[in-house]
Amino acid sequence: MRKPFAHILLLLMAALPCLPTYAQRRTADKAPTDSIVFRGFSAHLDVASPLMGIAVDRGVVTGEAQIDVNLLNKFFPIVEIGYASANVTAENASVYRASAPFWRVGLNYNFLKTKKKNVEKLNRNYPFIGLRYGMSVVNYSMDRVPMSEGYWNESGTMDFGSKAIYAGWAEILGGVRVDLAKGFTMGWSARVRIGLHTSLHNDSQLWYVPGFGKSGGAQFSFNYTVGFTYRTKFERDRMKAVVAE
Repeated sequence: MRKPFAHILLLLMAALPCLPTYAQRRTADKAPTDSIVFRGFSAHLDVASPLMGIAVDRGVVTGEAQIDVNLLNKFFPIVEIGYASANVTAENASVYRASAPFWRVGLNYNFLKTKKKNVEKLNRNYPFIGLRYGMSVVNYSMDRVPMSEGYWNESGTMDFGSKAIYAGWAEILGGVRVDLAKGFTMGWSARVRIGLHTSLHNDSQLWYVPGFGKSGGAQFSFNYTVGFTYRTKFERDRMKAVVAE
């Protein structure tokens, strides 16, 4: 009667080395995908800003690009860089010139649900909201500025040579990112910009700040971008598996 129990015991001992491997496989199969933080990055060019400069703000030329990082398909830290110049003649015949690079840093947030019943969903297109902080160090000059001075209220014009100042602002935005095909993506966003600080003194204002727009109150802008999105192998495999299902 003891021999059957001895055989069973030997079989269990022989199977023990296999149990950890099986358990590891089951754990790997059920491993939460949200433990993989980095999912890829995108590089985009804004094609709307140059057109807006031609159609709306004549005398203003601007261009910009952006790079963002995909974290958990939910958070997208982003950097935007660009260059803008303005050469505008006002109604009083004075000429305003300004040119400078600018940069913005911030975060986009995908407000779609990325999980359903604790399983990740495939959101290739998503709406987002975002925040930015921007800054520019501006070289500007003003020519033929009307001046009135003296006892006889004599009038004339004065030129102000090139000066360098900095300006900073905040942005609130909302938009959509769309996956086209084979990594090519596009998106658009509408923004509200609010000036925060400047190195100008005596409550003076620049007429135009590269990356921000015209001074004086909140500014509104529209961006339309096209570019390429790189996804990690993990993310590509996950997308294929979801599509196959």
